[in-house]
Amino acid sequence: MQKTTALVVALAAGAAAFRAPQTLARTTRRPMLENGGNFGQVFYMGYEYEAPNGLSGVLPDGVYEVALKKPCGIVFEELDVNFARGVKVIELVEGGNADASGKVQADDVLVGVSAVRFIGAKFERNIYDATKMDFDSVVDAIGSNEEKWNCKEVFLQFKR
Repeated sequence: MQKTTALVVALAAGAAAFRAPQTLARTTRRPMLENGGNFGQVFYMGYEYEAPNGLSGVLPDGVYEVALKKPCGIVFEELDVNFARGVKVIELVEGGNADASGKVQADDVLVGVSAVRFIGAKFERNIYDATKMDFDSVVDAIGSNEEKWNCKEVFLQFKR
């Protein structure tokens, strides 16, 4: 019997700063600035903003973005417990922030998530490819969007 992993993100505690896996690529078309560059100058504010703080209003076909205050009120399930392939929505908490948005639905697959990560004393918030994350990485990414880093919401990109 396969054990299903699910978590109500509404109950997720604040997580430490997100550590993007080495193989994780951002959903933007710009290369990651892992070797210095302008790290710390990016603060993702939504896809409609110009680069480097957004995607210049372009999302892949069939993808939508929603900005939610925490707790999000989403129950996620890992797509494959043996391989980091991402998560999908299995339920919304009635009256929660995702439910109130009217955008998120059961069976939507999370394809992008904003996260704060650090290198030394600098931090940045960017949007990361959630289809290459395991369940715990998704929860950590969501949790890293804390008010102390000037994050008033979490940006989630879903494919229906």
